Amino acid sequence: MRGILLCLLFAVFTSLAQERRPPPPLPDFPDYPAPTELNATSSGEVYFSSVTPGDCKWLILADQILLATTVKAQLFLPAGASATQPVPAMVIIHGSGGILPSREIAYGKWMASQGIAGLVVNSYAARGVTEQTPYGLRVAIVSDADEATDAYGALKFLNQHPAINPNKIGVMGFSYGGMATRAALDERIHQNLAADVAPFALHLDYYGPCHFDLKTAETTGAALFSLRGAQDKSNDLETCARLENSLREAGSAVGSTIFPTAGHGWEMATPRQFVETLNPAPCKQVLMDNGDWQLDGQTIAVPSLNSREQKYQFRLGLLGQMKQSCMSNGYIMGQDKNTHELSQRLLLQYTTTYLLN
Repeated sequence: MRGILLCLLFAVFTSLAQERRPPPPLPDFPDYPAPTELNATSSGEVYFSSVTPGDCKWLILADQILLATTVKAQLFLPAGASATQPVPAMVIIHGSGGILPSREIAYGKWMASQGIAGLVVNSYAARGVTEQTPYGLRVAIVSDADEATDAYGALKFLNQHPAINPNKIGVMGFSYGGMATRAALDERIHQNLAADVAPFALHLDYYGPCHFDLKTAETTGAALFSLRGAQDKSNDLETCARLENSLREAGSAVGSTIFPTAGHGWEMATPRQFVETLNPAPCKQVLMDNGDWQLDGQTIAVPSLNSREQKYQFRLGLLGQMKQSCMSNGYIMGQDKNTHELSQRLLLQYTTTYLLN
């Protein structure tokens, strides 16, 4: 099932460890065309420049040498958008199951219907992940740090579009993408990736797990709103509240809505059900100033790694240690039309207040 976080990854990881076999090789980057040269009518399939950090260490430390990456995206441009009538935009970051027609694509189309350009970013395909890639390995090959980086690549790209208002660009993400959306609020990341453009005007975190803390001392100042389900055990609500309060203290207006009967991924087409899968919510993962991690109080040194292969190997080890030490089993996910309707009302309020006005 799409959306089962890490389950297959650790089945693969455990098997490899037991048999002392190397992990599957990294896929090559796709042979994409050069980044799209934008004009006032550019829409549909587009390409933009990004980088691949692999881990949050290389996002918060300045002057890192990162692998150049071209990313494919789908741009939904509202009717009537032009250089003389520029429109707001929303960057849409996918969940760990990849781009879903019922979620990322649907939101891109909805944005355009509301007069907001919607850019659906495909971070998986940009790094060689395909539908044939075993599901669990996707989150080892592409990290949430990569998705945060692509969000800023998309921000810089949209700044070049003549029909888009560069001061009214938001970012929203789902689950894995929600984690990236929240990370993108960190001013260190903005400065390291996109200091030459204004930061996002709005961040929307849809049920992004809260098990990691970047120890953000200063945000970009943009507003952050989260939407979570009380029955979604992939979101530890107390941990999320503490994390959001720290972001509030770091400079952002932060609001949270908790839907009392909701689980995870309420926009999905698959039926709502309990999924037995490894769940990172019990883990306490804290990023230290030097880029090392603390996992439940134990320091995990992040070595100086340059190659994509080395970073992949490190990430496999980190995820494996999380599986061994702190993950629990399962959470509710799947379609919930009532919660979806309620969340759409909030989305309309947020976009009207922060992008359209």
